[in-house]
Amino acid sequence: MLAADFISFADRMDRCWMEGRLPELAEFLADDVVFVAPGGTPRSEGLAPAVKSYRQFMSHARENRFQTGDHVVTIRGDTAIVEYRWQMDWTAAGADHAESGRELLVLARRDEGWRVVWRTQISQ
Repeated sequence: MLAADFISFADRMDRCWMEGRLPELAEFLADDVVFVAPGGTPRSEGLAPAVKSYRQFMSHARENRFQTGDHVVTIRGDTAIVEYRWQMDWTAAGADHAESGRELLVLARRDEGWRVVWRTQISQ
């Protein structure tokens, strides 16, 4: 895969959770994926907890705007790192929120194709 393919991969994965197609996240996330929250905790391991984190957010929040940019892709053999800037506005519990940061995805080539094995966000 080329850098553009990895950027498309990240974009398609983001659309899954934003459009509520959470079961389709299994096409992007490894069974043993690790999610690390900004600051290092909490940390979860496994596909089910990862999907649950998206489900929990989407159950109480309405995404109003989500933009990404400044993608950087590093490919080394069977490992790829996709990093990008994001900005999001959402409403939860009647209050508007805005946040921005950088997403960091580590992908590994597995038998079933490329999968995210590690993810974190760096808040700005």
